[in-house]
Amino acid sequence: MPEYTISTQSGRDWPDMPAGDLSSRLLPKSLQCKIVDDGDVLVFRVGKATVSVSWELAGTWYVDIEGSESSGSADLIAAEIAQQLGDATGEQAVHHKVTD
Repeated sequence: MPEYTISTQSGRDWPDMPAGDLSSRLLPKSLQCKIVDDGDVLVFRVGKATVSVSWELAGTWYVDIEGSESSGSADLIAAEIAQQLGDATGEQAVHHKVTD
């Protein structure tokens, strides 16, 4: 179950993003995703994987990927979420794998 954090490259906090409709800002556009929940936490399925994206710590988004076909495919999902987050906020996003 790979887990990632996403923060700004500058170390600044992320701009506020209202809860609800997180999918319009964070859902990977290059993948076929099915939204499960789009409230305070974004939960979606892509292939056999279930992905949760949430605001956990000051300045940090958290991504949990369960059931991914491989570590590489999980990395790609996290990278695209980071890119979407950066595009939505105008910040440069960096993601870090916390656990495999």
